[in-house]
Amino acid sequence: MRPEDPRSAGPYRLLARWPGPRPVAPRGGMYVGRDRNHGHAVVCLLPPGAYRAAEAVRRGPVPGVPPVLDLSTGTEPAWVALMHTPAVSLSDVRRQPGPESGILPLEQSVRLAAEVADTLAALHARGISYGAVAPDGVWLTTARPLLMALHACRMPSASPREPGRGPEQRQGPEQRQGPGPGPGQGPRPDAGPGRPEPHSRVSTVPAAFMAPEVAAGRPSSTAADVYSLAVLLLHTATGRLPFGDGPPPVLAYRALHNRPELPDLPGELGEVVAAALAASPTDRPTAAELCRTLAPGGQDAERTPDPLPGRVVAALAVRTQAIADLEIADADAGGQADGDGDGRAPADADAHEPPHPATQAATPPTPGPVPAPATPDAPAPPTRRRVLSGLLTGVAGAALGVSGTLAWPALMRKDGRTGPSAAGGGSGTSPRVPGMPPAALWRLDDPTARTRLLPVGSADHCLMTRGDDLYGHDLRTGKEVWQLPAGGSAPPVQVPGDRFLTATREGLSLCSMRDGRTQWLQRNEQLARVLAADGATAWLLTGDGSPTGGYLLAAFDLDHRKELWRTPLPSGFGNTQLATTVGPETVVVEVQVPQQVFRDVTAVRTLAIAGFERSSGRMLWNRSYPDVHGGPASVVDPAGGGRLFLLSGGRAHAYDLKTGTRLWESQALVAGTNAPPFFSGGTLYLADDGTGPIVAVDPDTGRTLWEQTLTENLAWNELGSMTASASGRTLYLATLHQITATGIPSGKRMWQTGLAGVEARVPFQLAAVPGTLLVARPSAVVALPAE
Repeated sequence: MRPEDPRSAGPYRLLARWPGPRPVAPRGGMYVGRDRNHGHAVVCLLPPGAYRAAEAVRRGPVPGVPPVLDLSTGTEPAWVALMHTPAVSLSDVRRQPGPESGILPLEQSVRLAAEVADTLAALHARGISYGAVAPDGVWLTTARPLLMALHACRMPSASPREPGRGPEQRQGPEQRQGPGPGPGQGPRPDAGPGRPEPHSRVSTVPAAFMAPEVAAGRPSSTAADVYSLAVLLLHTATGRLPFGDGPPPVLAYRALHNRPELPDLPGELGEVVAAALAASPTDRPTAAELCRTLAPGGQDAERTPDPLPGRVVAALAVRTQAIADLEIADADAGGQADGDGDGRAPADADAHEPPHPATQAATPPTPGPVPAPATPDAPAPPTRRRVLSGLLTGVAGAALGVSGTLAWPALMRKDGRTGPSAAGGGSGTSPRVPGMPPAALWRLDDPTARTRLLPVGSADHCLMTRGDDLYGHDLRTGKEVWQLPAGGSAPPVQVPGDRFLTATREGLSLCSMRDGRTQWLQRNEQLARVLAADGATAWLLTGDGSPTGGYLLAAFDLDHRKELWRTPLPSGFGNTQLATTVGPETVVVEVQVPQQVFRDVTAVRTLAIAGFERSSGRMLWNRSYPDVHGGPASVVDPAGGGRLFLLSGGRAHAYDLKTGTRLWESQALVAGTNAPPFFSGGTLYLADDGTGPIVAVDPDTGRTLWEQTLTENLAWNELGSMTASASGRTLYLATLHQITATGIPSGKRMWQTGLAGVEARVPFQLAAVPGTLLVARPSAVVALPAE
């Protein structure tokens, strides 16, 4: 808010400027407003030229324009209040991390343009030109896009009303005026039949989106809206502008004399855009014609919205969080009082600027079990303010599903602690919005940026490391409950009974996941790491004590605390990155290489893998597979005799581990740089660079079951791992910028999201524990309810 901004409009207390088109002289602009019942609205201050257009919109609903809650053209300032829907402009989305070629993928850009054209056609049918078709004047929501800059709308043949004459006229349904001027509101001397209204040349769009006739001084029109929409489509899909950028006269000259510079667009799309960019308004298609061309099947009001790209979700969360922070700041300032409708600011009104949601201001600690204040070497505790200001961008999901805004009651439990019932994820009471991720349960920040998630957790606790220490956290609140020395670089292994095994300097240690206490310690100076566990048996990597430094695979009985057998590992199976898969009859040990080792994206390697009889430790086979993709490019299905799936030569291959026979070669192509393949629930999942896709493969035949294309263009080092929810109903893929959730077995993308306020240097870490998905960067961990 600026000093010249009003602090109220009728019953609405104005809290902050709503980002949108620039105000037009002599007044205009958009604000976040709140009435006495604490209901939010988007309040547009109206210049005289917009009165008639606002009245026309008030007469009945327009698809793609928020419902008009109230309208007053007889006051100073004149205003219209629109129903508040969490929304972000295309400009907001552009500021989020993501691909630089455009704001949205081409298919979604075309669908967006078709929906905007449909709204424009409805406005044009009422004689209204929108005048604000530009990134700042089109808002994205979880449903269809919205056009709500009513201060920019015009009906060129109408006469404006003078503000401030006569009593206030708030336009209820029974008080709506006809098209003629009211008492004391006659036309201005310079307005006559067929003449444009004062201020009808709307300059709310940037010069690059302005039709040449408007840039040359003529009033905005319906044809100008079509021109601006064509520029918007091109800009949203490709990031380019048809005539470059520059001052309005230069761009108007180029638009009148030059052909637009259009990239290669599929099908007839290039011709459609070129026609809408015609220099003469009469040569352009109407908005209705443009809508029919972009959406040949018509607009389906019943169509389920597509999942939102992660950057749109991030921008929605930023806006939702800013509204929540306004609520908090207003309450802290004693702003529960509302304006009295006379246009003056209430005595306790303060000007609030919506803070960036990544800014985490200090607040008093929450009552209840909250960790001690953070030290420079400790993570910041998950306080109320952090829950509100720094959550995963999926926090918008709960807000949108409940009331459209995010406030204290939406995120806080009655006992003052954060938890599943607070964010709507665990209680099941908060409805999910299609395309939006679930609300985050808590967030934990690590200022040292040394956090690493561990795939170890129960329904109540999760494990992670920070530097050289191992930490246990309460899964409901994120609170740290215990700390131990990590004992080495190898992660602990989970065993039944909410316990875990870890290799320490003294030997094998069995610890409680609840409190971190050691239940017993089996001394073993040769122990290198715990490889795997299944039931009451664990498989250990130990040194053989020889001068050559060989290694052994050992089976250990946890109940009786004794070694069952030990057997030498083949040469090359030393204390490296070993992947161990335990089957009913066979234990498979595979040498893996971190993807970071391969700087040459075309590099291949030889995969070494060996199988051992589970009961005796006898080595059954030892094989190698050449020309395997660099990095982690294989996975084992231990069922039966076992199958090996690996990536080689741009495809997935399956081998019988008993005989070494190749079973099939996949139909789907896989690039040389890929995410590690993932096997879960009887399905093999693949993902590679570029724009994906995620591919589900039948493990018996290699046939493609479904594909899901990502909305980001990925380089080799931007792909992370995949995991599945404990229920097996959702597949999660981590990349550099976002997490993608895909339904199993439908293959339908459910949502994408990112982590606001944290620098992206490496792909997200993922860990799925019962009922919860943990998402992390080295500097932050966020808990999401699974499913």
